[in-house]
Amino acid sequence: MNKTSTIAPQLLLALIAIISWFAIVAQFSISIPLLLAKGMTYGEAVWRMFGYLTILTNVLIAVCCTVLLSTPDSALGQFFSRPGVLTALALYIIIVGLGYNILLRNHAPFTGLHWLSDEGLHSAVPLLFTLFWLLYVAKDDLQVKDSLLWLIYPLAYFVVAMIRGGTSGFYPYPFLNVTNLGYARVMANAFMLLIGFFVIALSMVAIAKVRRKELSVE
Repeated sequence: MNKTSTIAPQLLLALIAIISWFAIVAQFSISIPLLLAKGMTYGEAVWRMFGYLTILTNVLIAVCCTVLLSTPDSALGQFFSRPGVLTALALYIIIVGLGYNILLRNHAPFTGLHWLSDEGLHSAVPLLFTLFWLLYVAKDDLQVKDSLLWLIYPLAYFVVAMIRGGTSGFYPYPFLNVTNLGYARVMANAFMLLIGFFVIALSMVAIAKVRRKELSVE
């Protein structure tokens, strides 16, 4: 991310951090008691929560924004400031937003604090972080080959989700539920989602190329 004298990117990062941390804490405060009531230990309940791609990705976004605001010159700050890392995070949170709003929006309607948390995790943070990426992340060095590296995260998540599901019977999303759908259908769903990841990743690289052309003309 290029250094800039304007305060706008810092304010946007702060807004994203506030919303993401609020939504994460609210989601845990709602879901953990419900899981404990089902007989789970506290550790099992927390482990269950981190089985969701939404939670994992929002935690990454929250940590990224917090580090960039508080300790940008630290080793972690330097890592999160890399255009490739910021682009990967933008890709992941875009998928979270699209996946929920296209596939799961009407799965379980929420109200009150649960609604606020849900919208924060699946709508506000994806939109705001995408806006941050579009406006303030340097895109000069992004290449098509980077798109393949960005797929490691969703592939790793899928493998872990299958292993967890096979040992515990818990599958975080209906389209990954082997018990109900069978392995063939789940593998097909996973393949289509991976294609979606790759197409969006390529689109982001294409945006970067367009931006480079605009800058060269200027």
